[in-house]
Amino acid sequence: MISETVVELSRAQFALHAVQYFLFVPLTLGLSLLLAAMESWFVFSGQSVYQRITQFWGKLFAIGFGLNMASSLVMASQFGTHWSYFAHYVGDVFALPLLLGFAGLFIAANGLGWFLFGWQRLGKGTHLAVTWLIAIGCHLSFFGFLIASGWMQNPVGAELNTQTLRLELLDVSLVLSNPLAWAKFVHSLLAGYVVAAGFVLAISAYYLLNQRETELAQCSYRMAAALGLASVIATMAIGDASVYGVGAMQHNKLAAINGLPNAATLAQNRQRIGNGIKAYALLQELRDDKKEPELLAAFAAAKVDLGYGLLLKRWRESVTDASPAHIEQAVSASVPASGRLYWGYRLMIAAGALLALLFVAANAVNIVGWRHAWLLKASVYALPLPWLASASGWFISESGRQPWLVADMLPIWQGVSTLAVADLAVSLVAYGLTYAGLLALAVMLTLKFIGQGSATALPINQEPSYVA
Repeated sequence: MISETVVELSRAQFALHAVQYFLFVPLTLGLSLLLAAMESWFVFSGQSVYQRITQFWGKLFAIGFGLNMASSLVMASQFGTHWSYFAHYVGDVFALPLLLGFAGLFIAANGLGWFLFGWQRLGKGTHLAVTWLIAIGCHLSFFGFLIASGWMQNPVGAELNTQTLRLELLDVSLVLSNPLAWAKFVHSLLAGYVVAAGFVLAISAYYLLNQRETELAQCSYRMAAALGLASVIATMAIGDASVYGVGAMQHNKLAAINGLPNAATLAQNRQRIGNGIKAYALLQELRDDKKEPELLAAFAAAKVDLGYGLLLKRWRESVTDASPAHIEQAVSASVPASGRLYWGYRLMIAAGALLALLFVAANAVNIVGWRHAWLLKASVYALPLPWLASASGWFISESGRQPWLVADMLPIWQGVSTLAVADLAVSLVAYGLTYAGLLALAVMLTLKFIGQGSATALPINQEPSYVA
């Protein structure tokens, strides 16, 4: 059996990577769209202020994108280092979504250099195409990673190979069209737009309060307010449709969010664990290369609950001789803890409601052309709210799928690598210090560029010498 300490340290390490990842991914995702919109307006309107705006926010985007790349690469490497059986189990299915995710990242990364240093080397249309390429790359990357994440909560298009004990891809179209994954993608995409809008709104408000970069700040404030309001309304209107998806895990998550009793669910899971024990016993016979039709038919009928039998692996190496006490332990562990989900959901709703009020007020004053210091201060102080709402949503999504790595198939303690506790502890500390240093550097650079304003951008009265 895998040590509980190994499982918890592996989870803590992955959580550390995920926190860093979702600090910067929503921001860069939303900023990429804003940059494309800002430069498009510059190219088609000829208003040079929008060139200056694009250059300024592009520098802040580059900081976030660098951290996005670092955390994405390291987090993906976790599948092979700390979650080796999970990588073995789902590798056939995960290959394509992760390929899309990294392809998008590298597309955006290749365009970023041209975006930052190509203002006087590329034509207007070419530079605009590069900016849109960055936005497309960021969205493609997000799509790939969200398809992978959504598939873990609704595993479709794959079948268990009883000899290799891994899932094999049967239908890639089912993986890419997974309705739960698409609902997750759209909801998270809108949340990313809200994060970027809140970020731009806060910095623009800071400039307006200090009467600096007034033209840049006013234009940015208007665009951020419009994007933020549209995105937060859309997010609240569609809700997190993935919570209402198919599968026992989604019903368990929904019950926990609403604080509903789960006695009926526990009773059902007790039956599924019993059926899972039977499926596990049949699996062992199949692995002995027995091919009797009756055996194959019996396993086909019971295999849907095999994952519930594997829940017992947390306490027993041999599933088939589990005691009633072990079965009850597995039953208790088969649903997520309700308290954290209940309050996490309400925190997300509260943060979203406050953001909606802020964006409504910001758009209202944009229409009438009146701004009061209190609203600008509120815009600055509200900077953490979009991240709080986004982080709460991801907390609900990931905590709500416990105890599963792959819904109803692979328990979380079955997916970890066999590592020493000391190795995990040392690497966790090392990663923590590294991420703390990178985060501190990102904050310092961001504050530096905010302090400089658009002084480092191409002067507004100097027309860039575009190549024909």
